[in-house]
Amino acid sequence: MRRWYMLLIVLVLVGCGQPLRIGTPSQTPVRPARLPSDTGLPNLTATSVPSAVAPEQATPELATTPFATAPIEPTVEVEATPAVPITATLAPAVIVVPLTQLPETNQEHWRAQQQDRMVNDPPRVYIAKNSVTLWWFDPLTSQAVPIGTISGEFPAQAEFTLRSAQQAALEVPYVINVDFGLTAISEAVRERMKAAGYAQSVEAYVLRTTDIQPR
Repeated sequence: MRRWYMLLIVLVLVGCGQPLRIGTPSQTPVRPARLPSDTGLPNLTATSVPSAVAPEQATPELATTPFATAPIEPTVEVEATPAVPITATLAPAVIVVPLTQLPETNQEHWRAQQQDRMVNDPPRVYIAKNSVTLWWFDPLTSQAVPIGTISGEFPAQAEFTLRSAQQAALEVPYVINVDFGLTAISEAVRERMKAAGYAQSVEAYVLRTTDIQPR
């Protein structure tokens, strides 16, 4: 027994006398222990937190009203796109030029005083039983001018109604200072006839009365 004890001591001493080995790391990577999925711990996701927020990048606070349930979005101005002009073919404008009424001649002015004019061709002869006034219409002044009085037979080249008096009349041709014994009419009347363009003869007239009858 003592011998075995001594042998054990010798073996221990022999083992202790060997140099110690420095352990080298194992080439096999050490895998971290996995936690069981049923540990009940929540899965945590790491998020990066910025160290600071630049003042100009800070989100502006949205104005709210006491009754608003959603933030008011800021107004964004949108530049309007200029309208593209549409080229259309326009029809040429129709210009209406009113006809300018030409002034009446002296003869037309006189004829305008006659209503329902009826021409006698050839002239019809009438007889004035009593003296009647022979008139001339001055187209420049629109006045009736007495030439003188006539009686007996005279020709009537037309019959009409005088517009101003609405009275029946007979148109009588008169050669100035020659016919019906009227050879010395007023100089003033002759000048007015000449100014109106009548130097040789005029279209005079008499108003119809019971003293005038056809022959």
